[in-house]
Amino acid sequence: MGKQKHYTTEKDLKTLNRQLGIGDRVYGVVEIERRMSPWEDGQLYVERTVTGRCWVTQQWQVDRSTLTVADMVHSGGVYTEPPAGLRNLAGPGPQVAGPLPAGTEFGRPLNKAEIEALEAQAAGAAKDNAKAGRGKSSRWW
Repeated sequence: MGKQKHYTTEKDLKTLNRQLGIGDRVYGVVEIERRMSPWEDGQLYVERTVTGRCWVTQQWQVDRSTLTVADMVHSGGVYTEPPAGLRNLAGPGPQVAGPLPAGTEFGRPLNKAEIEALEAQAAGAAKDNAKAGRGKSSRWW
Protein backbone atom coordinates (compact mmCIF):
# COMPACT_ATOMS: atom_id res chain seq x y z
CA MET A 1 0.00 0.00 0.00
CA GLY A 2 1.39 3.38 -0.98
CA LYS A 3 1.29 6.65 0.89
CA GLN A 4 -2.25 7.62 1.78
CA LYS A 5 -3.63 10.92 0.53
CA HIS A 6 -5.57 13.04 3.01
CA TYR A 7 -7.81 15.55 1.19
CA THR A 8 -8.39 18.68 3.31
CA THR A 9 -8.27 21.81 1.10
CA GLU A 10 -10.41 23.37 -1.63
CA LYS A 11 -7.80 22.34 -4.21
CA ASP A 12 -8.04 18.76 -2.94
CA LEU A 13 -11.84 18.98 -3.22
CA LYS A 14 -11.57 19.91 -6.89
CA THR A 15 -9.25 16.93 -7.44
CA LEU A 16 -11.71 14.63 -5.66
CA ASN A 17 -14.62 15.92 -7.75
CA ARG A 18 -12.72 14.89 -10.89
CA GLN A 19 -11.61 11.48 -9.52
CA LEU A 20 -14.77 10.21 -7.83
CA GLY A 21 -17.68 8.44 -9.40
CA ILE A 22 -20.86 6.73 -8.29
CA GLY A 23 -20.09 3.68 -6.17
CA ASP A 24 -16.65 4.87 -5.01
CA ARG A 25 -15.93 4.73 -1.30
CA VAL A 26 -14.53 7.58 0.76
CA TYR A 27 -13.41 7.48 4.38
CA GLY A 28 -13.57 10.09 7.10
CA VAL A 29 -12.11 10.14 10.61
CA VAL A 30 -14.43 10.71 13.59
CA GLU A 31 -13.48 11.61 17.16
CA ILE A 32 -15.02 9.40 19.84
CA GLU A 33 -16.11 10.78 23.22
CA ARG A 34 -14.28 8.63 25.75
CA ARG A 35 -15.78 9.81 29.04
CA MET A 36 -18.55 7.24 28.83
CA SER A 37 -16.54 4.56 27.02
CA PRO A 38 -12.89 4.71 28.09
CA TRP A 39 -12.12 1.36 26.43
CA GLU A 40 -13.00 2.73 22.99
CA ASP A 41 -10.39 4.05 20.58
CA GLY A 42 -10.04 7.85 20.41
CA GLN A 43 -10.50 7.97 16.63
CA LEU A 44 -12.33 5.66 14.26
CA TYR A 45 -12.92 5.88 10.54
CA VAL A 46 -16.31 5.89 8.87
CA GLU A 47 -16.83 4.45 5.39
CA ARG A 48 -19.22 6.19 3.01
CA THR A 49 -20.33 5.37 -0.54
CA VAL A 50 -20.75 8.02 -3.25
CA THR A 51 -24.34 7.77 -4.49
CA GLY A 52 -24.80 10.73 -6.83
CA ARG A 53 -24.49 14.48 -7.23
CA CYS A 54 -26.37 17.20 -5.39
CA TRP A 55 -28.59 18.92 -7.96
CA VAL A 56 -27.99 22.35 -6.42
CA THR A 57 -24.24 22.43 -5.77
CA GLN A 58 -23.11 19.60 -8.08
CA GLN A 59 -20.98 18.16 -5.24
CA TRP A 60 -20.80 14.39 -4.77
CA GLN A 61 -23.34 13.11 -2.22
CA VAL A 62 -22.65 10.13 0.03
CA ASP A 63 -24.99 7.45 1.42
CA ARG A 64 -28.14 8.87 -0.22
CA SER A 65 -28.26 11.75 2.22
CA THR A 66 -27.66 15.47 2.25
CA LEU A 67 -24.04 14.92 3.30
CA THR A 68 -21.58 15.71 0.52
CA VAL A 69 -17.90 14.98 0.02
CA ALA A 70 -17.32 18.73 0.34
CA ASP A 71 -18.86 18.63 3.84
CA MET A 72 -16.51 15.79 4.75
CA VAL A 73 -13.46 17.68 3.41
CA HIS A 74 -14.40 20.80 5.39
CA SER A 75 -15.07 18.88 8.62
CA GLY A 76 -11.81 16.98 8.95
CA GLY A 77 -10.77 15.56 5.62
CA VAL A 78 -11.37 12.61 3.33
CA TYR A 79 -9.33 9.54 2.53
CA THR A 80 -9.80 7.37 -0.56
CA GLU A 81 -8.38 4.32 1.25
CA PRO A 82 -9.08 3.22 4.84
CA PRO A 83 -6.77 5.19 7.16
CA ALA A 84 -3.92 3.09 8.51
CA GLY A 85 -4.01 2.28 12.20
CA LEU A 86 -7.69 3.09 12.72
CA ARG A 87 -10.62 0.74 13.26
CA ASN A 88 -13.86 0.93 11.28
CA LEU A 89 -16.73 2.51 13.22
CA ALA A 90 -19.09 -0.18 11.93
CA GLY A 91 -16.75 -3.00 12.93
CA PRO A 92 -16.72 -4.87 16.21
CA GLY A 93 -15.34 -3.03 19.20
CA PRO A 94 -12.56 -4.23 21.43
CA GLN A 95 -13.61 -7.05 23.72
CA VAL A 96 -13.56 -5.82 27.30
CA ALA A 97 -15.30 -8.76 28.93
CA GLY A 98 -16.04 -12.36 28.20
CA PRO A 99 -15.61 -15.87 29.45
CA LEU A 100 -12.15 -16.86 30.57
CA PRO A 101 -10.63 -20.27 29.88
CA ALA A 102 -11.62 -22.99 32.35
CA GLY A 103 -9.43 -23.02 35.42
CA THR A 104 -8.25 -19.42 35.07
CA GLU A 105 -11.47 -17.63 36.08
CA PHE A 106 -10.04 -16.44 39.38
CA GLY A 107 -6.38 -16.13 38.48
CA ARG A 108 -5.42 -18.92 40.88
CA PRO A 109 -6.63 -22.41 41.79
CA LEU A 110 -9.42 -22.48 44.39
CA ASN A 111 -9.55 -24.95 47.24
CA LYS A 112 -12.66 -26.98 48.10
CA ALA A 113 -13.85 -24.63 50.87
CA GLU A 114 -13.75 -21.59 48.55
CA ILE A 115 -15.69 -23.44 45.84
CA GLU A 116 -18.36 -24.51 48.35
CA ALA A 117 -18.66 -20.92 49.63
CA LEU A 118 -19.16 -19.59 46.10
CA GLU A 119 -21.79 -22.25 45.35
CA ALA A 120 -23.61 -21.35 48.58
CA GLN A 121 -23.64 -17.67 47.60
CA ALA A 122 -25.09 -18.53 44.17
CA ALA A 123 -27.75 -20.76 45.72
CA GLY A 124 -28.66 -18.07 48.26
CA ALA A 125 -29.02 -15.45 45.53
CA ALA A 126 -31.25 -17.79 43.51
CA LYS A 127 -33.40 -18.44 46.59
CA ASP A 128 -33.73 -14.71 47.31
CA ASN A 129 -34.75 -14.02 43.69
CA ALA A 130 -37.39 -16.74 43.83
CA LYS A 131 -38.72 -15.44 47.16
CA ALA A 132 -38.94 -11.89 45.82
CA GLY A 133 -40.77 -13.12 42.72
CA ARG A 134 -38.15 -11.82 40.30
CA GLY A 135 -38.54 -13.29 36.88
CA LYS A 136 -42.29 -13.79 37.26
CA SER A 137 -45.01 -11.46 36.15
CA SER A 138 -47.08 -9.93 38.94
CA ARG A 139 -50.04 -9.45 36.64
CA TRP A 140 -52.99 -11.75 37.25
CA TRP A 141 -54.55 -11.19 33.84
